[in-house]
Amino acid sequence: MSIRECLLEEGWYLLKTKVRQELRAMEHLENLGFDTYCPVFRQKCKGALKEEILFPGYLFLLLDLEKDLKKFHTIRSCRGVQEMVHFNRITRQLVNSGRMSKKEEEKAKSDVLPKPIPNGDDIIDEIRNIVKILNNKADGIKPDALEPGDKVVMNNPLFKHLEMTFEKSLGSYRGQILISHIQEQRLSDGSTQKTVVKKQRMKVNLDDLEKA
Repeated sequence: MSIRECLLEEGWYLLKTKVRQELRAMEHLENLGFDTYCPVFRQKCKGALKEEILFPGYLFLLLDLEKDLKKFHTIRSCRGVQEMVHFNRITRQLVNSGRMSKKEEEKAKSDVLPKPIPNGDDIIDEIRNIVKILNNKADGIKPDALEPGDKVVMNNPLFKHLEMTFEKSLGSYRGQILISHIQEQRLSDGSTQKTVVKKQRMKVNLDDLEKA
């Protein structure tokens, strides 16, 4: 185990996979004992159900330092995996260029390591909700009846960063929701602080909503 690996953090990491090898990479990583998640949803295509990958070319890996640290180095060489996604490429490129002094390089080593996705558990929960909504729609399962005040999610990734509250029904197929626009601010510890900056009402199809 290297000193650099000791600086790793627990959490959800994003992996880039080789073309159309998401499931292959997931299988090999799980055979090595890693916990992974590849969001797969069902949709109807010409009357038949077909499975599709929600984020082609990407895979999520939950790093548990207690059980995964010693084998961390095997991730990149795993079949189907292209690389771990870095959100700090500028620092990484500087270190790789050899233009930094040894003192500067040592200081930057922890920044060169891949970092977990900020608020990863919340993001994965949101993705699981989206997959559930898509699968229910494909299977013809209608959402539970909504009551005023229910927190809801919408079947649209563009709205995943918004908080929505169901207000009232507008007939059999339409309803009104209150949308809270959230501003996110990255804190020094890598977490995200959310602030409501705007609220608006919107009329939507009830089929596009599900309880949060």
